[in-house]
Amino acid sequence: MAKRGFNQYMSRHYRYFIIGGLFIVLLVVLIIVWSRSSKRRAEEEENASTIPELETTVEVPKDRYEENAYQDVNSLVSSYLGAMSTGDTETMASLSSSLSDDMKAFYEAQAKYVGNYTNFNVYTKAGPADNSYFLLATYDLLISGQSTPLPALISLYVCRNDSGALYINSESLTADEEAYILELVAQKDFAELINDVELEYNSALESDASLAAAANALKDEINKDAQEILVAKQQKDLEDAAEAEAQAQAEAQAASASQVKCTSENVNIRASASTEAESLGKTKAGDIYTRYEKMENGWSKIDYNGKEAYIKSDFLEPVEDKSSDSSSSENKESSVSKKKPGDKITVKENVNVRKSASETGEKISTAYRGEQFELVELTNGWCKIKYKGEEAFVKADYVE
Repeated sequence: MAKRGFNQYMSRHYRYFIIGGLFIVLLVVLIIVWSRSSKRRAEEEENASTIPELETTVEVPKDRYEENAYQDVNSLVSSYLGAMSTGDTETMASLSSSLSDDMKAFYEAQAKYVGNYTNFNVYTKAGPADNSYFLLATYDLLISGQSTPLPALISLYVCRNDSGALYINSESLTADEEAYILELVAQKDFAELINDVELEYNSALESDASLAAAANALKDEINKDAQEILVAKQQKDLEDAAEAEAQAQAEAQAASASQVKCTSENVNIRASASTEAESLGKTKAGDIYTRYEKMENGWSKIDYNGKEAYIKSDFLEPVEDKSSDSSSSENKESSVSKKKPGDKITVKENVNVRKSASETGEKISTAYRGEQFELVELTNGWCKIKYKGEEAFVKADYVE
């Protein structure tokens, strides 16, 4: 049971542990304690694992680590740690397969208190995937306001993408990969390296009381600032999402907008669709408005001086498209050209019913989509129809 708990802890946290002004995490203590107890239980091979053998279908090599052996790996680590030292999480994300918002917030907060990363050394072993590396990187850092550097250590799993470029793999691992990496970390040479860095770290703190106090206070300060950064980001994300939604609604509203004309004097323009709502102004007959929506409750949402407002739909009529009126009568009549006197025609879009075949003709009423009328005559882009027992006219391009 103890072994399982240790392995689970390692598999969750191995890629994030750092020794230095940031953490001395439980992980490091566990590695050292397990290593010492294992040595007492049995004699190991020169570089065998310091924990009992882990279950993996991939053979784990026993070779000693290589120090600064691969220029491209060192370059990647240097760039990654350089970005970490300044809190440049965008660059860090570009060098890795993923970087969560939580980790971004942590690194941004950390950079406020520590920096000046120097003295890089990279210790690599072959990773579980083809052409991959698992590595420990050691370096020195300075806590703000201190002059004594602290040793630090980070573990990274480096892979190659399809084009052969290196990247830091921070995705979830398979069971085989986890077991493989856990055994590498527990091998004698890596365990000794971790132990050496911890000893150097403790020695630096023991020799400088001010540094020890700063290091002890650092974790709480970083966590506090990281939480504030994360909350601020989440708030901004919510605001951006709300702005994007409002923009999308505005675009959709604009796409469905149409021009309408007021038919009466002194009609109240209101702040909401209610006769009890505040009056924002009054109309003049013939005023043109942009209508965003004709509502089922008898009101229309319009633009009034750049703001949304409401007016009773009964006092509005569509502004007919004059550019459409200038088209040839043949095109106008095409949808009803096969109709004969006495046939039924159907309104396909709300249209004004007039006493004469002219846009200036007196308006009798509005014919709504779906209504049917008897065709009397079709001429010059107008349909003469039977309307409530009388002859009237509607534009031909609004019926079929």
